[in-house]
Amino acid sequence: MNLTTERIENHRAQLTVEIESDVLEDAKRKAARKISRQVRIKGFRKGKAPYRLVAQAVGEGAILEEAVETLGDNLYKKALEEAEVLPYGPGAFDDFQLEPSPTFVFSVPLQPEVDLNAYQDIRVDFEAPEVSDYDVDQALKQLQQRAVEVLDDSVAVAAPGNRVTIAVESEFVDGEPQDAVADDDDEADASDALTDDSVEDTEPDQQAPYIPKQGDTFVSDENATIILDPNEDPFTHGFVGHLIGLEQGASVGFELTIPDDDADETIIGRRVEFHVTMNKIESISIPELDDDFARRVSRNRGDLELDLAGLRASTRDELERSALSQAKSEYCNQVLERMVEGAEIVYPDVMLDQQIDGMVGEFERNLQQQRISLDDYYRLTSSTKDDLREQHRESAANSLRHSLVLREFVSAQDITISDEDIAARLDAMVAGYGAGPEIRKLFDTPQMRDNIRNDLVMSQANEHLYAIGRGEDPAAAVEAMRAQVADDAQRAQERSERLLKFQAEDEAAAAALAGDERTVQSLTATDKTKTESEVDEAGDAEQAQEA
Repeated sequence: MNLTTERIENHRAQLTVEIESDVLEDAKRKAARKISRQVRIKGFRKGKAPYRLVAQAVGEGAILEEAVETLGDNLYKKALEEAEVLPYGPGAFDDFQLEPSPTFVFSVPLQPEVDLNAYQDIRVDFEAPEVSDYDVDQALKQLQQRAVEVLDDSVAVAAPGNRVTIAVESEFVDGEPQDAVADDDDEADASDALTDDSVEDTEPDQQAPYIPKQGDTFVSDENATIILDPNEDPFTHGFVGHLIGLEQGASVGFELTIPDDDADETIIGRRVEFHVTMNKIESISIPELDDDFARRVSRNRGDLELDLAGLRASTRDELERSALSQAKSEYCNQVLERMVEGAEIVYPDVMLDQQIDGMVGEFERNLQQQRISLDDYYRLTSSTKDDLREQHRESAANSLRHSLVLREFVSAQDITISDEDIAARLDAMVAGYGAGPEIRKLFDTPQMRDNIRNDLVMSQANEHLYAIGRGEDPAAAVEAMRAQVADDAQRAQERSERLLKFQAEDEAAAAALAGDERTVQSLTATDKTKTESEVDEAGDAEQAQEA
């Protein structure tokens, strides 16, 4: 066998295999015997007819075709081994030439190749997040609102300070009109559904901000619960004012303009029409933000009993940890993006096709959740399957490039997850549930370990990205992460133990209180019996005196 290997377009290898004629002739004889077992040739048992008669019965071409197919499978396997190529997927039999010598031509998609180049020189400025006093105040206010006491759950008319449950629908009433893509109500509903977040999930990562059109939904919530504070509007400035004085069960409609200080710059100055139905009105008592409240909150979540200053400090710490985690995640994405830009990446077309298949499949599942079929989508958008695949091609290519670079980065940094790493994460997970053996058994499954391993790979990859982008030592960052995991597990364990202790104390106090009540009831019953007895005795004495 003479093998020639050549790289061809679309990251494939072409394998040209030339064999001796007698090898093909031997394969033809075997093919003829195989065919003779499948067809009836007069005068011979199946499998016993000579080559000449089989050829007369089915034709020389049928024998050659069978021989080439069988021989091709064997030659392809041998060619892969000898060529030492790494196939990404199944190869293709492209051509066969009989002259001047039997020659087979195969093509095989190759495994993707990624060169990260000088990725360790990438530097990106990191801006540490700040947590303001206002952020802490809002978090404490949410704690207060979760601890409210309901005084009356059937208030007739909404007033400031009430907690209300409403159904709210709203849409933009200005801006560019939506395109009309449907004639009847069903098609209109389907068209509206095509504009929601489920479709946007499959759009390219880099795109211009969407500008809401006239008729687009601003807020839609059938069961929104808010506290009527004129200084705290949940959706936009002026919203709460329209609910004050509204009766339970009543509805109201109004328009508001999005103010200049709105966080979403794309909707500043836009007009929104609201329709609100008042479903429930409650009179509530919000606890004072004082040391007693702080002790109750900290105790209920298993923390050390804190005063208000301690609760404020603890809340700030939690907010800072959360903000830092979010900032680091965004920062790592920026570093990875720079890495993708500087990398050389090649992959076969079939790999991109598979990525598109996955995105189109996800797109279809999202449509199905809205009871829209792909055929309906094609009809409503006047598009085809090819159009849909082409719409996802850029996003699929971008996603594929990022995943390939990340995979190569993990390999280049030699990121590995040990059994000890997995055990530490399991400890942290079960600590909040008491850390008993039965609880751990529920968590410690092969699937959970695989999930933890994958999660830890991503966590360590992010720590490496974070360190490289800042010019720091990745190994030190990973060790710091491991120490943090261990610390979190310890803190969770201590919190769980305190919770159990506090619960036991509360139960003991409740039992003692119940015992005191029973004692009082017993004494009261004794006093009552004694009094009744004394009355009876007095009556008997009076009757005796009269007698």
